[in-house]
Amino acid sequence: MMKEHLFRHGLGFGEHFANNWSLTVKALKSAFYTFGHAFTPRVSGMRASQLHNEIWSEGRKASLQDLRHRINNGLYASKSEALKDYRAYSALYDEEPLMKKFAEEIEEYYSRK
Repeated sequence: MMKEHLFRHGLGFGEHFANNWSLTVKALKSAFYTFGHAFTPRVSGMRASQLHNEIWSEGRKASLQDLRHRINNGLYASKSEALKDYRAYSALYDEEPLMKKFAEEIEEYYSRK
């Protein structure tokens, strides 16, 4: 199972482990910044948010590499399978729908002024 997983990522075990270790370290740092900020504002909540963003950015980059690897190495049985995978990744990383409601709140707020 691990061999197939690594193959679909286009990575060796060492590279896969290093990527995940890097993300784990950033996640732990972010968690500690968040936890520390709960006790004192001297601990940066902004730094926690920056680390969250870095994790998401690295995740997006890795996902695009995965998709490119799969398409360039014929790992999709069909175009529809490739598009299905693409849509799954796109839905995971598309944050605009989450924020759209706030844009509507901005419009509503300023329309009352």
